[in-house]
Amino acid sequence: MHTTPTYRCYLGAIGWDHPAWLGAFYPEDMPPEWRLSYYNTGFECVYLPYALWSKTPLETLAAWREETLERFRFLLEPTAAASSADKERIAALGEKALTATPHAGPAIIWLEPGADLKQLAQTLQAQIAPPPVFLVSVSGDYAQLDQARTLLDVLGY
Repeated sequence: MHTTPTYRCYLGAIGWDHPAWLGAFYPEDMPPEWRLSYYNTGFECVYLPYALWSKTPLETLAAWREETLERFRFLLEPTAAASSADKERIAALGEKALTATPHAGPAIIWLEPGADLKQLAQTLQAQIAPPPVFLVSVSGDYAQLDQARTLLDVLGY
């Protein structure tokens, strides 16, 4: 029997294409089109601004869905009124798409630059929403994400 692990906290960033990550996370010679596949081996989610996902072709979104692991999630910045094209794009990502709205949807904790890790640990432990929780780096600071990963491991997330 095959079981999929359940995650209490998904870690990720806004987008996955961060030039500063070359050498620190991505191999220097990695082509940009391989980065999402590589990113999803180290992180469990990515937050996509509406300006990005709303203009991405359906075929590209479907390819993103296929090239990511089953556990991976795309957090989509919401729009005031989703158009039929938006709904098609969300459907192209399938069950991996979650629309992040202020009053519904997944619980997101924003990892701000310079965040205090002790305070972050307290915030995570006090989280009242049912799992999963998404911890998303605003700046994409790889060193900070690495520290957050260590914190999640220590907390058993």
